[in-house]
Amino acid sequence: MYLDRRLVGSWFGAVVNVMESTDIDFLPNGWGWSTLDSVSGQMSVSRFRWSTPSPGVLRLRCFWEISGESGREGFKTVEYAEPSEELIVARYSLERREHPVSGAYENALVVDPAIDYESVFYRGVSVPTEADDPSAQAVPYPPAPRPTAPRR
Repeated sequence: MYLDRRLVGSWFGAVVNVMESTDIDFLPNGWGWSTLDSVSGQMSVSRFRWSTPSPGVLRLRCFWEISGESGREGFKTVEYAEPSEELIVARYSLERREHPVSGAYENALVVDPAIDYESVFYRGVSVPTEADDPSAQAVPYPPAPRPTAPRR
């Protein structure tokens, strides 16, 4: 599994419309999630495993979807939480683009087809962890594998 390390981090979509926004987060271990957030207080999270099997190709293998009412740190209520088998394969590029709100040129992840209605994401300042996933408290991540003793 090849991971383009340039993708690791948080990426934020410009507002899809005045009602919704999409963010996507790539962890260095190949996990990640996308968040679709609405001003109505509804939020959806798709958790995935990601890879870049060839240059310019991004593969997201979604395995869990959760939606409900957003709270201060994650979900206030959960209306839907189920396994997913969606596979998203998108072309991607990293470019300098003018942000539609600030007007500043920023690092952008451009995907085709769109992910959660967004095709351009702008680089965030932090590298996320599993604890930053808004669905982590509702659906915990499996524990990391235990280290094995060295072979003799």
